[in-house]
Amino acid sequence: MTDIPAGGDVRLVGISKTYGNSFTAVHPLDLTVPQGTFFALLGASGCGKTTTLRMIAGLEDPTTGAVLLGDRDVTRVPPHKRPVNTVFQSYALFPHLTIHENVAFGLRRRGIRSVRKQVAEMLDLVQLGDLAGRRPHQLSGGQQQRVAVARALINHPQVLLLDEPLGALDLKLRRRMQLELKRIQTEVGITFIHVTHDQEEALTMADTVAVMNGGRVEQLGAPAELYETPRTPFVARFLGTSNLIGATAVSTAGGEIAATAGDTTLRLPADRCARLPRAGERLLVGVRPEKITLVRAEDADTVPAGRNRLSGTVAAAGFLGVSTQYLVESPVCPPGERLEVYAQNIERDTRLVPGAPVVLHWNPVHTFGLDAEPGTGPESEPGTGPEAEPAADTGAGATAGAGERA
Repeated sequence: MTDIPAGGDVRLVGISKTYGNSFTAVHPLDLTVPQGTFFALLGASGCGKTTTLRMIAGLEDPTTGAVLLGDRDVTRVPPHKRPVNTVFQSYALFPHLTIHENVAFGLRRRGIRSVRKQVAEMLDLVQLGDLAGRRPHQLSGGQQQRVAVARALINHPQVLLLDEPLGALDLKLRRRMQLELKRIQTEVGITFIHVTHDQEEALTMADTVAVMNGGRVEQLGAPAELYETPRTPFVARFLGTSNLIGATAVSTAGGEIAATAGDTTLRLPADRCARLPRAGERLLVGVRPEKITLVRAEDADTVPAGRNRLSGTVAAAGFLGVSTQYLVESPVCPPGERLEVYAQNIERDTRLVPGAPVVLHWNPVHTFGLDAEPGTGPESEPGTGPEAEPAADTGAGATAGAGERA
């Protein structure tokens, strides 16, 4: 296919968006999206991600700041003159046109008459070359989504913006399309900026993720970095599930922090702390549910030395297919909160049923530390657990923008 010209980084310089006198949708934001990368803006509804995307597209005018594509300031350039195309959740295909004509639409509007070769190349890219004569209603949702991507890419944009494009697909198809979109982006080599509330989409596809929350980019980085070393409680909870245990720092030595939670001492690497705590300072000690191993209390002597460990009682267990989810009551948790453990279903211990006394243990290197939230001081309850609904009982970097419009 024809090479898409390089366009440089996407740079947002102090952009903000205010509606009226009282509602600021995006606070001043500085952000750089490197050329040729797959970048995700991730957050819950109302965090400012869609408003940010629309300002890049030119569909919203920033109240302050500038949007730059490479060295070109496009802040006041109208949408149809920007080297940017957008794929929306609705796809917006023309029902009366064939797939070939849908993809060719942008070229024909620009007065290009000979489009057959370019359209064929683009349909081959999205693996729909044999369906060129069909109409949109004759395609599946995933195929329609790929047509929308082809129609946007054929215009050779410097940046492709994706506004929750997989939201209308079922789970299995959505997962397949995540890999398909990443393949397409890798092949064409242009910048993709993807807005989503789905953490799996962001982790699967993006090279870099900006997690947005309540007027801020809470953390910016590679997916593995955000997941393994979150820097705020929001990121720890929003990207997957985290057990966050209120503790008090005791000492820091040899690159390791020791902290007490109740009568238990937990250890964690100093470089996995958002900030190095002082002795006596409160913090949240975090560990992901899949990092924890669960054993019956009578088997506690089988736990290897040097592991972090907590005692508890199984409160609920739910079979999830590839794993079993356990909710465990522990003295380190405040009343009503539980620790969560995912155990892969390889050799299930049938004794791990509600009411069973257990020991939870994990490698200290899988532990991270966060600043304590308000209400977790010494006078408060000893910890904070995950914000997860109980399982069914089966008997077994940068500062950024705030809320977007509803």
